[in-house]
Amino acid sequence: MPISLPRSRAALAGSVVLSLVFVVLGIRSLRGRPVEAFRVARQDLLETLVVSGRVLARSKASLGATVTARVESVLVEEGDRVSAGQLLVRLDDGEAAAALAEARARLEQSRGTDRRSAEEERTQAVLKLAIEERQLARIAALKSEGFVSEREEDAARQARDLARSAVAAATEKARSAAAGGADERSISAAVAAAEARLSQLRILAPEPGVVLVRAVEPGDVVSPGKTLLTLALDRETQILAQPDEKNLPALRVGQRARASADAFPDRSFPAEVISISPGVDVARGTVDLKLSVPAPPDELKTDMTLSVELEVGKREHVIVVPLEAVRDAASDPWVLAVRGRKAVRTPVTLGARGGAVAEVVKGLSEGDLVVRQPGKTSDGQRVRAVLPAGR
Repeated sequence: MPISLPRSRAALAGSVVLSLVFVVLGIRSLRGRPVEAFRVARQDLLETLVVSGRVLARSKASLGATVTARVESVLVEEGDRVSAGQLLVRLDDGEAAAALAEARARLEQSRGTDRRSAEEERTQAVLKLAIEERQLARIAALKSEGFVSEREEDAARQARDLARSAVAAATEKARSAAAGGADERSISAAVAAAEARLSQLRILAPEPGVVLVRAVEPGDVVSPGKTLLTLALDRETQILAQPDEKNLPALRVGQRARASADAFPDRSFPAEVISISPGVDVARGTVDLKLSVPAPPDELKTDMTLSVELEVGKREHVIVVPLEAVRDAASDPWVLAVRGRKAVRTPVTLGARGGAVAEVVKGLSEGDLVVRQPGKTSDGQRVRAVLPAGR
């Protein structure tokens, strides 16, 4: 039976389409699968060291009494924010306050009435001595002319000597009562002692902070050694990192770093090395590194685990590759380099690392093309390198 013309034309068209498909697939096969690549270049590299760390507990202060006394009032509650020097607990201070008032009154009196009285007494003694000296001179003249007896002259001399002693005593008394004299120093010491006694009965905040624990109530009788309040002090947040001891030569105080909590890896914050432990942990072979956090994020909590990236140096004009292009970086690193139209597994030797890139010491040259994500491409596969725009 003869084949109809329309059916033969359909078969011919299908054959042509199939041939075109094979041609396109063949061309694509020859060109290779397109892969995202980058061209190896030289650049400056900020060398970093990534270590684990944790947030140190905030500094705490346990406040207590230094004397045995009854609690008169407690002026804060748990959770209250306090400022430095703020009165937190007042113990029974009636007797101490009265003693201080009395000491201050004595000091005021010594600087006023007592001082004027001593000066007046000295002035009177000096005048009395002048009178007695003139009297003695007059009697001595009369005696030489035979008008008075020797007994009267001796009496006048004795009165003069007593007046001299009175002047010396009044002068010493005025010196003691003068500003900065012995009387003022003694009474000032008594005032200071009374103030110290009163201060022991008033518990003040040593630094700004937050009340964590209130362990006392009005009416309680407290004694030395008992904690009345516990404060969390507003001191700078710190991080403890523990790099391997082999990294000691690269560490120094003042190094900058960026840290991020494992719970919030996309929220990094700046930190700075403030101390390096002089000793090494024998069991772990690590060294304690403390870092300050000038602007801690709100989500940072005590003992939270962190990743800390320390800036330990700078390498200039070195060949670098993105770390995402490297496989087995910790053991036997390699990359897929584009050689001709094939992806070729190429061993590399890595050097310094910084952020998302690493230095290549051996294995690649400037200008080489490397597959950015080798996990999607196999060794020996035909590929076509696709560079980002502008590269």
